[in-house]
Amino acid sequence: MSKKKVQIKKQRFLKALIGIFTTVIFTGVIFLLLIRNGFFGPVPDKAELSEIRNQQASQIYSADDRLIGTYYLQNRAEVNLESVNPIVIDALLAIEDVRFYSHNGIDNRALARVLVRSLLLRQNAGGGSTITQQLAKNLFPRGNGGFFYLSADKFREMIIARRLESMYSKDEILELYLNTVSFGEDVYGISMASNRFFNKTPAELSIHEAATLTGMLRATSWYNPRRNPESAIQRRNLVISQMQRYEFITAEEAELARRMPISTNYNRLTDSEGPAPYFREHLRQEVSRILRTRPSLDGKTYNLYSDGLVIHTTLDTRVQRAAEAAVETQMKSLQASFNRQINREPIFSDRDDPFILRIWRNSDEFKHLKEQGYSDEELEEHLFKPVPTQVYTWNGYEDRTMSPYESIVHYQSFLNTGFLAMHPETGDVLAWVGGVNHDHFKYDHIKAKRQPGSSFKPIVYTAALESGIEPCDYRRNVLNIYSDYDDWTPRNVRDEYGGRYSVQAALAQSINTIAVELALETGLTNVQQTALKMGIESRIPREPSIALGTAEVSLLELTASYSTFLNNGKPAEPRIITAIYNADGELIYDFSRDEHSGPEQAISDETAAIMVHMLSQAIDNGTGQSLRHQFGVTHALAGKTGTTQNFSDGWFIGMTPDLVFGSWVGGSSPRVRFNNNLGFASQTALPIAGHFLNNLGNLSDIPAQRNFFYPHQTETLVRLTCSDEEDDRFRDRLRDFLSGRDRETPRVVETEEEDRSVIRRIRNIFSRDRN
Repeated sequence: MSKKKVQIKKQRFLKALIGIFTTVIFTGVIFLLLIRNGFFGPVPDKAELSEIRNQQASQIYSADDRLIGTYYLQNRAEVNLESVNPIVIDALLAIEDVRFYSHNGIDNRALARVLVRSLLLRQNAGGGSTITQQLAKNLFPRGNGGFFYLSADKFREMIIARRLESMYSKDEILELYLNTVSFGEDVYGISMASNRFFNKTPAELSIHEAATLTGMLRATSWYNPRRNPESAIQRRNLVISQMQRYEFITAEEAELARRMPISTNYNRLTDSEGPAPYFREHLRQEVSRILRTRPSLDGKTYNLYSDGLVIHTTLDTRVQRAAEAAVETQMKSLQASFNRQINREPIFSDRDDPFILRIWRNSDEFKHLKEQGYSDEELEEHLFKPVPTQVYTWNGYEDRTMSPYESIVHYQSFLNTGFLAMHPETGDVLAWVGGVNHDHFKYDHIKAKRQPGSSFKPIVYTAALESGIEPCDYRRNVLNIYSDYDDWTPRNVRDEYGGRYSVQAALAQSINTIAVELALETGLTNVQQTALKMGIESRIPREPSIALGTAEVSLLELTASYSTFLNNGKPAEPRIITAIYNADGELIYDFSRDEHSGPEQAISDETAAIMVHMLSQAIDNGTGQSLRHQFGVTHALAGKTGTTQNFSDGWFIGMTPDLVFGSWVGGSSPRVRFNNNLGFASQTALPIAGHFLNNLGNLSDIPAQRNFFYPHQTETLVRLTCSDEEDDRFRDRLRDFLSGRDRETPRVVETEEEDRSVIRRIRNIFSRDRN
């Protein structure tokens, strides 16, 4: 080949090489320009980077300063670097970016290592990304493109990393990183991760715990210490070895840390898991309403799910645990008894029960199948076809084979409950258990309205005392027919009549006939007004049956109304929030009580004191005696049970000098009930209170119960002393007045006014005798 041809080939090759090089450079420039201009994803400028603001979860704290839950779009909480144990930083640098303090956002040595091993040696050398690059990825996530987009993302993150390094100090970058990095399970940031996996703050983490958390960052699911403890230990030990290699810890410290087991103190706070799930849901609704309708102290608007609010509540986790344990103990035992009953006598039919079918047609599963085009025949086949499933029981989850119909029957056959405890003076809610399991039974029975039965009677008796009736006034236990009310004939629980009772004994023994008589004598309007003043906002109909608790009220209302007795005649409004702070720690809502703007006087303090004493008698000598005899409660205690018709609902509202609490037990339908004496409130709702009080008594840091204090104590106790001699004189006069009447034959009361006149004549006889 001639020299000229060789020269021509060289020239052509050189031109081609230059062309290729020019094309690559031009393509690269275009590629970089596209990256810088956000074609492959956002590349924020310095102005945007100076205003980095993460979405932060709002945190809920109890009165005893425990984190009990979060509300979030991303489950994240900010933490200052000073609040993180330095050993966490050491572990992070050792495994992720040991030259962090010496590079400018891009580690050229690590990048070169990755290129050599990946391209030339075909080895997996890791990503080579620095902490600053990872922060860029956390702040501005990658898209879902292919390899081309992945390469663009790498360059984009390098650009962002360099800008971050030019604006923030190394410690500020570390702080941003630790507050944005994901640990899986929808947990973001070291603060939430420390709480989730070890129930600690970042400052409290030990070497092996810090190594476990930082080791998770490579693959959060695979190295999750709860799900994959063996993989987590291997990864943790690698982090510990790296910490020793780079002299963050000594050989002795490394060896000791490696010997530690993976012992997580898992603290998952979801909607249904963690303490007080029903309380947290009620709180969520309340805080949302506050943020929407009330201006904050700084005039700004806030988002519950992203602005990192800190919500301080009145709930006491010690009291809440006592309540939850009491509910579990009683309801597990009660459900076992109920299951034996329904095994003998099923509540629901095996097929085509209208109640079950109505639930099925309202279910999400039915609606989804309907949208999929299922015919009525196919829907019926699906409803009754047995399939393997997992169901909740009081003994844990069980694998069973049952049809969707049978599954609905299973859950509808549960007895449910509500329990509330609050401080009688401040109204602070200390415990809130809205049901047996929030995951499967979302309905909050503390707010549900049901008939309270005899637990409403104290309000009737309060109205009677306020109208001038004395606790030692006597009433005859007579079966009456009220012609003005469709010949209504109220009966006692055991259908026993005759004799007479003092007013306080009638309450203690829950005598229905006398309760109705007192309501009519006092005036139904007065009973309604008394209930309203004591905090009952539900509608109370103007009917004599309200004396027996036929008006539907919530457990929250009725429990709070009893605070009137302990609070010298002033009802305490339930309070669940004390303060709300923003993410910067500034107070934005203050719910502290003003000492000079308390509740209005609903009843006289003397009437309140008399009611406390009368309700104490209901515990000592009446329907609540089992709290003394069965549960061994010896301290000051007052309260009243309530059982509705056919045992559909069981209630107990109780009081100690420092607490007022209420429990309800029933079913999703009035059909879900006991059909024997096990359905009395003394067997269903009251034992929850007994277990609760015993659980509280076992807590050394809960104050011991005091005795009740009565205003005007001497005068009050004199009025509450019904002497035998007085009883005898009254019995004689009453026998004369009522002579000739059959004590077991219903007496017809023509009008409400006539009934009142009869009672007034009896009272006049009693007054003459007493005087």
